[in-house]
Amino acid sequence: MNKQVLILSGPTHEYIDPVRFVGNASSGKMGRALAEEAVRRGYRVEFITGPVATETLPANTDSTLRIHPVISAEEMLKTARPLFKTADIILFAAAVADYAPVEKQTEKLAKSNAELTLRLRPTPDIAQTLCAGKRADQITLGFALQTADGKANARRKLESKHLDGIVLNSPSSLGAESGTFSFLAARADAFLDWGYIGKTDCANKILDAISALEPSDR
Repeated sequence: MNKQVLILSGPTHEYIDPVRFVGNASSGKMGRALAEEAVRRGYRVEFITGPVATETLPANTDSTLRIHPVISAEEMLKTARPLFKTADIILFAAAVADYAPVEKQTEKLAKSNAELTLRLRPTPDIAQTLCAGKRADQITLGFALQTADGKANARRKLESKHLDGIVLNSPSSLGAESGTFSFLAARADAFLDWGYIGKTDCANKILDAISALEPSDR
């Protein structure tokens, strides 16, 4: 049986009122590249995506790819829970908003000249929550978008979220077709600098890295 890959992609939107939200500037292009490369390699793909443009979604040409649209971090986590249990490989490529409004207004807030104080609460850490129940035979990989101390922060996230590997990138990759990427695996201290490459090429390198992480008897 073909292996099953679960991919979390795109941003989450945490609504303040019916038209305004807290979110990250993610286009979903990295997730799309990963999904299309996984399908090309013969994997079955469950693809959970936050709100992105339709043209950014992976081509859904047959039953090997199922797309699950979500909006918020909590909805993404709820959708991912049952799919995580049956997945062999999980790729956390979503740029989940770290905070959500404590209260969502039912009506659009009227603009005024007064300052507005917005109370925010942390959203669930999806990777950390799901990987707490990770099986020994599952491979999990995340992303770390950093502006400073990239390698140290990537290592910290790798360990705290119980990941097998992590891809480090920078804000310049947001919405772009290319970016500067590097890779760190949990099993070794090797830090692979992939340089400035396209996201399709990056997806290929990520799945190659995952193949190297899998036990030879699987």
